[in-house]
Amino acid sequence: MTTQPQQPNPIQHDYYPDDEIELIDYLRVLWKWKVFILLIVILCVGVAMGLTLVKYPARQITECIISLNFPGIEKHKNPDNTLFSKEQIITPAILTRAIVFLQKKDKSLEDIRGMIDIKAVIPLEVQEKKELYFPNQFSLTLTLERYEIFSIKEKNQILLSIVDEYRKDFEKKYGEEPLVVIEFPDNFLADLDYLDVINTFNVRAHSFIDFLDSKIAKAGFFRSQKTSDSFIDIKNDLELLNNIEINKTEAAIKTLKLTKNKENLINLYRHKIRTIDVERKKKEKEALIAGNLLKDMKHLRRYETSKSAVSEKGETNLVLDTSFIKNLVKEDSSSFLLKTALEAGVNAKNLEVDKEYLEEEIVFLKEKEKEKEKEKENIAFVETNLKNIEDKIIALSKRANELNMEYLSRVVSNAVQVVRGPETSSVRSKSVKNIVLLASVVALFMAVFLAFFIEYIKNASKSSPANKEI
Repeated sequence: MTTQPQQPNPIQHDYYPDDEIELIDYLRVLWKWKVFILLIVILCVGVAMGLTLVKYPARQITECIISLNFPGIEKHKNPDNTLFSKEQIITPAILTRAIVFLQKKDKSLEDIRGMIDIKAVIPLEVQEKKELYFPNQFSLTLTLERYEIFSIKEKNQILLSIVDEYRKDFEKKYGEEPLVVIEFPDNFLADLDYLDVINTFNVRAHSFIDFLDSKIAKAGFFRSQKTSDSFIDIKNDLELLNNIEINKTEAAIKTLKLTKNKENLINLYRHKIRTIDVERKKKEKEALIAGNLLKDMKHLRRYETSKSAVSEKGETNLVLDTSFIKNLVKEDSSSFLLKTALEAGVNAKNLEVDKEYLEEEIVFLKEKEKEKEKEKENIAFVETNLKNIEDKIIALSKRANELNMEYLSRVVSNAVQVVRGPETSSVRSKSVKNIVLLASVVALFMAVFLAFFIEYIKNASKSSPANKEI
């Protein structure tokens, strides 16, 4: 019987070498050296914490959040359209008034300025998007290196006093704007002549319109909640008054030659005629002199031209030619003289026309003595119109002032608000928590490494040949 060779067992068993270390061995080493590892970690954490506390001492920061709500802040501008800066809130003048109660502390303005800071409060979503953003909330902080300088009450009072002083400055600057002044003396209409009254109305109306234009530029379409008035409405009413009633009355006065004292007006016209005569004679004299000088200059040019022609027939000398400079000067002088002569002549003619007009006015005023009855009716009509115009201008100015005061109160009302009151916290430039965490991790790895290294040295010394022979 033939013996079959034994087939190898397909199932193979793996055996670890004798020198291979299992996971349980690592755990045994860590457990064996647990006290050593724990001491190393505690020691490193203690040293790191001590160094952090010494090198980065805690500072007390008192912070309050303020909000600015006035037209223009959304564009980073003040209500008067000037550029806004957060440093306006902590100017030296404001700080000086805010720390008056600290005089007993013997703290100077420079000391306080070094402790005060202000920065914009920007939402996180805006910071992530990195978009252009004009903040309206700001963080006002008071930072102290030592705790005993001010009490918590004093720190809170410093910040709130700064906010109050800035609010007062803001309200004074933008809430007490000068109003339009349209007032007339009691005997205004009785004392002045009709044409003088009209001229006064024109001046006041134009200054009033300028005021309304400046308010419209700032307030835009602002409308009163009480009267539904707007600066645009008032301006439209004033322009209607100026373009229709004032112009119509002025035309009637000038056309009818109405005056309260014809003799005074005639004397005034005669005085103007004499003044015009003197001015006209001056202009005529000026035109004559300029014309004569211009003729003399033309004769001089002809003489120089003929002289140069004669010299060309004789010897030719090498001389620097500067005639072009003289010609330029002559041309400029000719232009100036011609311009002067023309302007003086035109002015003289205009003055002559003015004189003729005034002479005609004098004749007209003298002839009007015969139409006294009809003139009385015209005077009554004009005086009634002038009184109505005066009343309307005063009424419009009152409307404008009331609206302006309401607008200014709206601008400064709640313009500076404290969103979050003063809160004090202790802050370090470096986080103790993060440093302790980092130190503990580093210490743990270092302690584990030392534990395994020492264990390895001990095992290696036991298995050395010298120890085996013993």
